Amino acid sequence: MVELSTLYTAARNYCGKSASTLCNWVYPNKPVAYYHDVFLNHGGVMEVYAKDNSGDPGSPINGQIDGLFFMANNISGKPPPTSQFGSQRFQVRAEVLLDSTPNVYFADFFCMRGTGHYVTLVATCPGSKADEFCLRRLLPIDLYNSESNPFLFWDNGYLYVTCRSNLSVEILYTENIDLHEWMTYAGAIMVNVISVCKGSSTPGGIPKNPNCTLCNL
Repeated sequence: MVELSTLYTAARNYCGKSASTLCNWVYPNKPVAYYHDVFLNHGGVMEVYAKDNSGDPGSPINGQIDGLFFMANNISGKPPPTSQFGSQRFQVRAEVLLDSTPNVYFADFFCMRGTGHYVTLVATCPGSKADEFCLRRLLPIDLYNSESNPFLFWDNGYLYVTCRSNLSVEILYTENIDLHEWMTYAGAIMVNVISVCKGSSTPGGIPKNPNCTLCNL
């Protein structure tokens, strides 16, 4: 916990007092084939999967909890028009995702191959197995205090996300999602985006850059 607190302080210092923008949407970017498989073979349910070893090698969540990753970065309240990980995007109203899992924790701060850094937050349902794990191993995040949490926070009824250059905020959501249900009743939408600088996944995950002086302990 001491090391995680140190990493959290490093993430806050990196974020600093940067500007923020409305965070109206959170989203996973995936290849079209991914969503085709979800609808065809899984009844339209995006199922959680084990967190791999991407990020800090000492992160408590690596291989320990299951979830679905959502990006929170917005530009003037809208997701960016491009994607590095596929041309299809499932957009969810941010308040819907966070209202359904009110407990949020800080889990990681890291960079990989480039200059961009990531902050990983975990959103859990109270009393769930994932929540019980996070209560013991992670740092609770106050979404209503932008001083202690400049990454993603509520202010006057609106959710904001940092605009810090080269900082991405990702949320590991620890519940399955029924795409049909969320699009019918929760205002979620499927959007085609421009796929650029194609990223790729690596079995087991991509390790943290050990030479970075900003995010290594």
